[in-house]
Amino acid sequence: MRILLSLCACAAIACGGSPANPGDDDDSPDAPPAVDPEGFQKLMEGDWQLGPGEEGYFCVYVTVPRDLYVKSFRPLTPPGTHHTVLTRYTGASPADGTVRCSVGTNGQSMIYGSGVGAPDFSFPEGVGLHLAQGERLLLNLHLYNATDNTLTGRSGTLFKEATAAEVPNLAELVLAGPTVTLTVPQGTTTQRGNCQINNVTSTPIQVFALSQHMHKLGTHMKSTIKRSGSADIVLQDVPYNFEEQAFHLVSPIELRPGDTLLTECTYNNTTGRIVRFGESSDDEMCFTDIFYYPAQGANYICSGL
Repeated sequence: MRILLSLCACAAIACGGSPANPGDDDDSPDAPPAVDPEGFQKLMEGDWQLGPGEEGYFCVYVTVPRDLYVKSFRPLTPPGTHHTVLTRYTGASPADGTVRCSVGTNGQSMIYGSGVGAPDFSFPEGVGLHLAQGERLLLNLHLYNATDNTLTGRSGTLFKEATAAEVPNLAELVLAGPTVTLTVPQGTTTQRGNCQINNVTSTPIQVFALSQHMHKLGTHMKSTIKRSGSADIVLQDVPYNFEEQAFHLVSPIELRPGDTLLTECTYNNTTGRIVRFGESSDDEMCFTDIFYYPAQGANYICSGL
């Protein structure tokens, strides 16, 4: 099943340069990470090119050169970048660099993602990520050239580094909602999907950030925790704008083992056809994007019960 959405052949942790001068790279493997005045370093980035009207995927692979603790992310999303998905990757090949790939080329555990118009994302105090030395990362780029000319760009991810003591709570990201069952008929309709995110361990998890992911027909999203014997807990009930997909911090909300997360997506389908789940911007998706801690090694897609 093809699921999900949803970068310089060198991994930018291991090469120099700066966001203001992305082409000024130092090829020395011992070069320190480039740091801008705001404290961001390049984690990974890659060059791509698409022909007129072309849509496709590029994947960037990198091996983490040393233990890193992350407290903030900044997406590099020039025109043509639809969204990015950053996962932990356990394979030994392909080698570090940038290659053509598909929508389903991802690791199991997701640690960051960005959509159209996404701003910087900073973890709350005491929360972050640990990237271990020797661990491999995979950044999947969904690219779409809506112009009549060839489009080139360099997309990627920056990060702000923390110490281990600053981030005792290690986070994880899951996309919750329907996948291949999603069908959007003509007119205004609401489609739904359920999942149990906390099904790996018996430990409660703390939700601290939320976002939404639909495509161009989406107008509204509601995300609700269903708990046996208790009143519903509404995580978000918000209008949706395809051009403004960003995470928002919330006061920690506890999800317990057995809780069900209901994702409800409202669409206005004026295409004259039935639209189904798919990776293209002309298809649709319906995901509650949910950041929580502690990380439990969950699959980054939670779909169906």
